[in-house]
Parts: sequence; C-alpha cells; structure tokens
Amino acid sequence: MISRVEWFQRVVGLKGGRFRQTGMTGGNIIVGTVLGILSGKYIFEEPLQHYWAEKHAAEAAARSISDNGGGSGPSADSNSK
Repeated sequence: MISRVEWFQRVVGLKGGRFRQTGMTGGNIIVGTVLGILSGKYIFEEPLQHYWAEKHAAEAAARSISDNGGGSGPSADSNSK
C-alpha cells in the first residue's frame, strides 16, 4: 500500500507510476507554458483590441456628455429644499 503523499505525487505526475514510468520533466512544463502564451496571444489579440477600442469609445462618449452638462431636467442636487 502506498502512502497518500506518494499517491498524490503519482496522480499529479511528479512521480512515475504504473502508466508513466518517467515522471514529469521541467522541460515539458516550460514548453507547454510558452506554447500556451503564444497561442493565447494569437487567438485572443484581435478580439481584445476590438473590445478595448469599443470600451474606450464608450467611456469617451460618456465623458463628453457629462462635460457638456448632458442630461435633461433638473439634477438631484437642485431639488434640495
């Protein structure tokens, strides 16, 4: 019977087990991380640029409306008695 620590190491892949005799290597982690970052940049760069362009345009429009005293009718501050 193996201890809980050894079982956890095998499940996570830190220690070779019945199906994986070599264990996990650091090179695999580094290569996987680099590939994940590059593919994420390639997949999500254009949609994120589009999202932020729309977000900044909406904020600029809201700012210009508030700077011009936008809104109709009296404000809540002018209704105080």
